[in-house]
Amino acid sequence: MKFTTSLPLLMLLAPLCLEHVNAFQVRPRSSSSSTTTTTTTTTTTQLAASGTTSPMVLQAGGGIPLVPAGDRLLFDPAQEGMLGGTQSLNDRLTSGSNYQYGYLNDAAASPINMTDVNINVKECQGWLEDLGVPGPFAKATAPVSATVLGRTKLIEDSAPGDIQHVILKLPEGFHYVEGQSLSVIPPGTDPKTGKANKPRLYSIASTRYGDVLDGSTVSLCVRRAEFFDPVNGLKDDAKKGVCSNFLCDATPGTTFQVAGPVGKTMLLPEDPTTDIIMVATGTGIAPFRSFLHRLFVEETVARHQFQGRAWLVLGVPVTGGLLYPQEFAAMQRNAVAGAAGAAGGSSLEVTYAISREMQNQQGGKLYVQDVLAERADDLMERLDNGAHIFFCGLKGMMPGILEALEQVAISKGLDWSTKLKEYKANHQWHVEVY
Repeated sequence: MKFTTSLPLLMLLAPLCLEHVNAFQVRPRSSSSSTTTTTTTTTTTQLAASGTTSPMVLQAGGGIPLVPAGDRLLFDPAQEGMLGGTQSLNDRLTSGSNYQYGYLNDAAASPINMTDVNINVKECQGWLEDLGVPGPFAKATAPVSATVLGRTKLIEDSAPGDIQHVILKLPEGFHYVEGQSLSVIPPGTDPKTGKANKPRLYSIASTRYGDVLDGSTVSLCVRRAEFFDPVNGLKDDAKKGVCSNFLCDATPGTTFQVAGPVGKTMLLPEDPTTDIIMVATGTGIAPFRSFLHRLFVEETVARHQFQGRAWLVLGVPVTGGLLYPQEFAAMQRNAVAGAAGAAGGSSLEVTYAISREMQNQQGGKLYVQDVLAERADDLMERLDNGAHIFFCGLKGMMPGILEALEQVAISKGLDWSTKLKEYKANHQWHVEVY
């Protein structure tokens, strides 16, 4: 079913916060030449719109911020973030690896009571649906400032290393879409060259609306890069990652330079019936978190039109190193609830490859390529039916994956190089490694 709505008009009206502009309707497209009488459902989508001024704004001086930038005292995401009520920013920062998506427990509940059974009311985000694929808002040669709103550790202390979820406030007008990347330029100079530090590219871990859902933030999933001497086993701070350590230590209110967004390789397919397969190791989960938030969490037309199957394969060394597991579990509950209410609804499967705790069929450590090999028939069938497959993580993951898929192809009497060229030509093959 196709839907029509005047999203450009919504994008103009939403920022005005007019009291009388509080809803829009999404109607099924009908044919004027049809003589058959049918019963259609009108979906009225409620926008958050308010004509009142926040007490916090008044207290701060009539809209003039008197609090340090980035400390979140002036902006309450639970009340003022367009959709409101999610508390996702503060809960995420407070809970860290124990974060729970409590507000998703009743996915089918609506905050608005309607007596007409032919009307289905949903709160909806719509003002950033017509972005297309944004080009760079800022280039690395002329970056802009971003502010840290907060960060939290994502993995348990039992897991090796340190991975942080970092939320940044972006300048007005800096927009991106799922699958794009952001350049971070850490302050300071390179001691070897005496020049400013070079930019570091990070995959974006949030949807275009951000974790605050107001369209002005971006989230990153950052692993602290550390170097340990192979001889004595001691950490050598002289060789640590400058940018990752800066982000992992940044405090709310910290400002620095960013550029972007960039990237067209990792974009979701336009056809909402297309299956997607996502293979990640470690922080390579970032773009897939944005995909899955868009398809299984946020109230957008994109989510309600998605009818494909989504399969996530995530590789980590230990259970304590799983990234966003509570979020993915909530998304799976959402997928089940959504499928129960719609014929041919979407589905989400999550498979973990925990290398130090799980074994493959040969008795060795279980890696993401082993999962793909063990599900070879299903994998090849989906790809042959048009599924898109995405890979993100350390570049060392790809040789093992390619070797495993080649063996699968050989076992089926196929020429792997030919199949790979076919997938690439059809734009089904997406790789972003670092």
